[in-house]
Amino acid sequence: MKKLILLISVILLISTSAIARPRTLWMVGDGVMAHYNDSLGACGWVQEMEGYWSKNMTIVNDAAIGMSIRTFISNDGIKQVEKKPNRTIMFIQLGTNDLKEYNVGSYSSLDAFNRSLIELIDLAYKAKVNVVLCTPLAQPFYHEGKLIDRLGAYAEAIRRVGLHKHVAVIDLEKTTHEWLASMTPEEAAQYYVSLNAEGGEFQLNAAGAAVVANMAKQAIQESSSKKLRQVIKKEK
Repeated sequence: MKKLILLISVILLISTSAIARPRTLWMVGDGVMAHYNDSLGACGWVQEMEGYWSKNMTIVNDAAIGMSIRTFISNDGIKQVEKKPNRTIMFIQLGTNDLKEYNVGSYSSLDAFNRSLIELIDLAYKAKVNVVLCTPLAQPFYHEGKLIDRLGAYAEAIRRVGLHKHVAVIDLEKTTHEWLASMTPEEAAQYYVSLNAEGGEFQLNAAGAAVVANMAKQAIQESSSKKLRQVIKKEK
């Protein structure tokens, strides 16, 4: 009887340890997702998610200004995927820099972007890394007071790939487009800090990042993926 109780105790201990193991959330994206430690006032939306994650989550943020799927792959991105441990969830938010034809180093045609994204998802699954796709953020560019869509077909391509590959999609392009469209350019400006005004490049400030983080949290909570919903702590 004592041996049986001991065996049950060991099984329960192993099970509890397995459940409590930290899960790695790996962020791969451009500047709106990146982590900032500077005086410019820039802030990535993942920084503002800190209070939303469930316990035992390890956040690895490899997002960077200017990152595209092309630059990620060319900078040993494939090796990074292959080295990630089990129970890793890879959040991918790319597309904004991929469509810039004038930037030869980051540009990918729509077809090339599609192929690269599918290849990246297939590689991740082979490495037992789960993938969550995030559409890029709408940008605060207006013409005669009306918001301009600068993302072309790239955001829609991400949605289609997610559907085709049965990958969860956090559609931040849709929610941020609706959000920005409801404001004037002057109202939208309070949520951004310009890093390169002449080039028309804008980055979220803390207020803007907090808004997007709340959108991301809500989208995750409403996801049909139980595994994805578990990364957000339950609200009391």
